[in-house]
Amino acid sequence: DLYTGISALLNRSEHPELLRKVCIAGNTVMFHLLRGYDCRGLSCTPFTPVSLQTEIHSLQELVDGRLPDVPAVMLPGIAPFVGADITAGIYSCGMDSSDEICMLIDVGTNGEMVLGNKEKLLCASTAAGPAFEGCNISCGMGSLPGAVQSVSIRDGQVSLRTIQGEEPRGICGTGVLDAAAELCRAGVIDETGLLEEEYFEDGYCLYQNGDGEKIVLTQKDIREIQLAKSAIRAGIGTLLKEAGIEAEDVKRIFLAGGFGFYINLEKAFRIGMFPAGFADRIETVGNSSVTGCIRCLKDAAWQERMQGIKTICREVDLSVSKDFQDLFIDCMLLTEG
Repeated sequence: DLYTGISALLNRSEHPELLRKVCIAGNTVMFHLLRGYDCRGLSCTPFTPVSLQTEIHSLQELVDGRLPDVPAVMLPGIAPFVGADITAGIYSCGMDSSDEICMLIDVGTNGEMVLGNKEKLLCASTAAGPAFEGCNISCGMGSLPGAVQSVSIRDGQVSLRTIQGEEPRGICGTGVLDAAAELCRAGVIDETGLLEEEYFEDGYCLYQNGDGEKIVLTQKDIREIQLAKSAIRAGIGTLLKEAGIEAEDVKRIFLAGGFGFYINLEKAFRIGMFPAGFADRIETVGNSSVTGCIRCLKDAAWQERMQGIKTICREVDLSVSKDFQDLFIDCMLLTEG
């Protein structure tokens, strides 16, 4: 895939011969697979990666012999499950040079988050599960054409918007979150996540095509989104508690990732995915990992910045945190605040 992507970019470029350097970011497991490292150390506790350091290789040797022989920089990771994609995100958002307290939240199957400023950064990774990517959802699918990405329910009438406006084929992560928030507002789901009795067995129908095929939100789907959003919210709360600050003390919140870019923030707050103190301060930054790579390619001092981030960043292990466990239970409710 790296070969295919890089080749496509070079083929579209007017001057592919000008390529001088490549920068790569990704999570620790992906980097281990790319390098051919033994992944067994990442499969059980204590999680022990082979390497989290900056590595520079020949692009030909790293990816494919048919690509140009230029340096390929693999950015450093911070912890076993806070990888180089987050290091790049920190750099992209300027957190390591900020006087203000900031937070980076990258929402996906793993929810990574970083809190702090140029003095100190706390980072953590929480297993949100794949619901935000449309997996483990009864009618779920990835963010592809025809996926329901937003839902509105007014007076019992459901309005849907799909990716590229195609006929609904399934529902992706943002659509599931939207549907849960709308059903809560309509009183079809209570704050514990329980569907009304008439929908409990077969789910709530969001769409039915001419062949009778339905897109429904089931009780199990709601539980999946509760688990995912609770993991994110509890992770945020744990870092705030570890830092000894309140949500209101965080001046800028950077929401990264594809899911974060398309999320309806009003509805995310409605189901309690973020603390109320974050209101009006969340900035969607898209793919902060790619942006960080771009900055590294243009910055002569990139190695010092990367080492500086690693020096001031400390991991908070949520798997052994009682605060996280307590907050995770409390955050299951679908309520604002």
